[in-house]
Amino acid sequence: MTRPIVPHHLPAPRILLVDDDPVLRETLSSLLQQEGFVVTEAASGEEAEIKLLRAQPPFELVITDLVMPGKGGMEVLRTALEVNRSCTVLMLTGFGSVREATEAMELGAFDFITKPMQIDPFRNTLRRLMEHQQLTRERDALRLRVKELEGKLEQKDATLGRMEMLATRITPAGPVEGGSQLGDLERLASLRSRGLLSEEEFDAAKRSLLARWLP
Repeated sequence: MTRPIVPHHLPAPRILLVDDDPVLRETLSSLLQQEGFVVTEAASGEEAEIKLLRAQPPFELVITDLVMPGKGGMEVLRTALEVNRSCTVLMLTGFGSVREATEAMELGAFDFITKPMQIDPFRNTLRRLMEHQQLTRERDALRLRVKELEGKLEQKDATLGRMEMLATRITPAGPVEGGSQLGDLERLASLRSRGLLSEEEFDAAKRSLLARWLP
């Protein structure tokens, strides 16, 4: 027996399946569930948009027919990406709509499958879809980590800037006497003991003072 695309030990991914053909929708839903997905169905583009807007957390995976009465797959694609920029969308299309499917990929769709579809190529596409989704998660996590590090760096720069200003204010303008040096260090230590300076801020200010005093 072929192993499911989503291993049993992993959380089941949520997927929105959109198609106005009830027979095809039921067939695909059954297949997706066998492969380890949790499937939410929508029978129209309008129903799909409502479910996309209400979903919490937002859907990360969408499979939608391209041509449907009323709102079609293009509208579903746009809404999915507006709600979640990292959403992976797979388009289903007939042979006569390949041009439109190509345009959908230019707008951000992951890929398209022509109908009538064959099971093995469809499963292979699902595997690629899951690999793409994993890479997307890793990319988003990396971007978040970089943003956090940039924030910490800005905070550190601001702290060092404050210490430079403090050191400048308490540095004597004339010749430096040993007692004056000691007094400045004692004032810094007092600020630290009262909780007005952190250990890191105290060390930074002390280094700055010593750098100004030493030849």
